[in-house]
Amino acid sequence: MLKRILIAVDGSDHAHKALEQAVVLAESLKQPASLIIVHVNPSISLNEPALGVDLEARIAEEGQHIIQPVNELLAARSVHYETLLIAGDPVNEICRVAKDRSCDLIVMGTAGKSMLAEIVVGSVSHGVLKHAGCPVITVK
Repeated sequence: MLKRILIAVDGSDHAHKALEQAVVLAESLKQPASLIIVHVNPSISLNEPALGVDLEARIAEEGQHIIQPVNELLAARSVHYETLLIAGDPVNEICRVAKDRSCDLIVMGTAGKSMLAEIVVGSVSHGVLKHAGCPVITVK
């Protein structure tokens, strides 16, 4: 039985579709599952930050911008949810939260915001599929 579903969001269309599918799944269960919505800002290592730029504030602002549509979508739904904004390696953080919160399932999009970033850094969904301790559903 599914009790907790983690959904990874990054503001992309694929992540939004994954969220929609996870909500439908959670609501269709006899005992609706709770959702844990996670946005991970990748860690940025800068030797010297730009003058006048509060990098942490900008990252937090971006995270809030990504989470706002999630809150709007879920406000009218009958499913319990919480949102987490985390900084770090997306694959490691998604898998860690899923383990720490005893999630039964991870739902995520197959492609993120930047296809170039996926090519250079590697696919987050592929990494989560490889390292997660629970089943993973990818949505495109």
